[in-house]
Formats: sequence, structure tokens, C-alpha cells
Amino acid sequence: MFSLATDAAPGRPNEDFAIVTPHLAVVVDGAGVPLRGCRHGVAWYAQQLATQTVAALAGSPSRPLTEGLAQGIRGVAELHKDTCDLTDPSTPCAAIGILRVGTDFVDTLALSDCAVVVETAEGPKITCDLAIEQHSAPEPVALAGLQFDTPEHRAALARLVESQTRTRNREDGWWVAASDPDAAYQAMTSSYPTSTVRRMAAFSDGATRPVDQMSLYEWPAYLDLLDKLGPADLIALVRRIESEDPAGARFPRTKRHDDATVVQYVASSRNK
Repeated sequence: MFSLATDAAPGRPNEDFAIVTPHLAVVVDGAGVPLRGCRHGVAWYAQQLATQTVAALAGSPSRPLTEGLAQGIRGVAELHKDTCDLTDPSTPCAAIGILRVGTDFVDTLALSDCAVVVETAEGPKITCDLAIEQHSAPEPVALAGLQFDTPEHRAALARLVESQTRTRNREDGWWVAASDPDAAYQAMTSSYPTSTVRRMAAFSDGATRPVDQMSLYEWPAYLDLLDKLGPADLIALVRRIESEDPAGARFPRTKRHDDATVVQYVASSRNK
């Protein structure tokens, strides 16, 4: 079974969304400029994408995850194609991570920077698509030496967002869920024999900051913390780390806090 927690960045609506069934978890991290392109907004898009994708996969344990995601993207587009401009570059989009636990195999999918982590005897295996960082600098690099609420930080952030938007969902760029179902087939996927898996979890990128942006933990230690704390308290730890660097001086980033979601698979018995 899965245990999950999600927490909005303080003072903002939560644009993350997650749904779990006994054997399936879908984590969505919404992005975009609210009320541009789509009248519904980013949170609505994230919720609908998760719902449509779970509906496409929950009753079909052998269906490829990419097919289920494609149907999910298509289903959301059908919901608002007549009321919203889905060709607007700022229409809502989302990173998505999927973790499916079957009798024989554990399947993972990541489109953009959600992370799905499966640990075997060889260590943690990370399904996460960081192609965005090949076309736009990683946040710590793009914002190095710049503190929040300064003209320099705002200007650097604007340049980063412009670069990310310009290279999104194109053959020579990076891919994310938006309105084109073909984006699903650009996702990274992996599969592992269930008998070899020790533990597994899925994260939005707001929950992986201590690992991939701040370099405070390696994945084995971070999974140990998740085992010890559980999803809600792990997110609370992320919030404390962010709050101890309120200006972004130690850990350069786009914003002080980000929406954070953690889904952990907890089994009564695991392969040790």
C-alpha cells in the first residue's frame, strides 16, 4: 500500500497533486502561468491529469505506462479544448511520476523532473527526466549568488523561465505533459522484478531539493530518512531547510518554498 503527503508552498495554492490506489501511484507537479491559455489554472490541470491517468491505468495492470499517460493527457485536453487556448505557450503543463507495483514487476515512469526511486540490492535507481537542465541551466547555476527579492534574481529568473518555455515540447528540447498526448512517449521508463525491490517512492521536485539541488543527502540516506520520518515529516524537514536559508544565499533556487509531494510504498513484507 502507499502512504502519501503533499504540502503547498506557504501562501500559495498547491499545484502538486497525487492519487494512489493499492498498487498505483501518480504524482503530478503542475506549472505554467495561471489564467494564460487556460481559464481553469495550473492546480486544476494537475488534478485532472492525475485523475485521467489513474483512470486509464488502474484497471489495466499490463498496459504500458506511456499509453496510460497519453490517454490522460488526451482526456484533459478534451475537457477544456473548447474553452481554453491550448496552443498558448503558457497554458498549464506538468511533470508527472508514475509508480506501479505488480506481482512480477515494478514499473516506473517520469516525464520531466518528478523522481520515482526504486531501490534494489544494487542501490537506488532513479527514474527522472532532467532534459530541461540540458537546455536551460539548473536552478543553482542559473541563480548562483543571487538572493530573493532583488532585481538581479528577478531578471535571472525571467531569463530562465523564457529559456525553459522556448525549448519545451519540441524535438530538440525537453518534454512535459501539456495538451499533446505524444509527449507521453518521450517519458523515461524502467521496470524491475518485484522480488528484487527493497523499497520505492515517488517525489515531486519540491520534495527532492535536499538531494538534487542542495546536495545535503545522497539517495540512500534520504530514503532512510523517509523510512524513519514518513512522507509528512520528510516534507516538514524540507520546509525547515528552506526556512533556514530565507534569502537563498546558501541554496540558490527559483523560490523560497516549492510545493512538495512524497508517496512511499509500504509493504508488510519486503525482499531484504
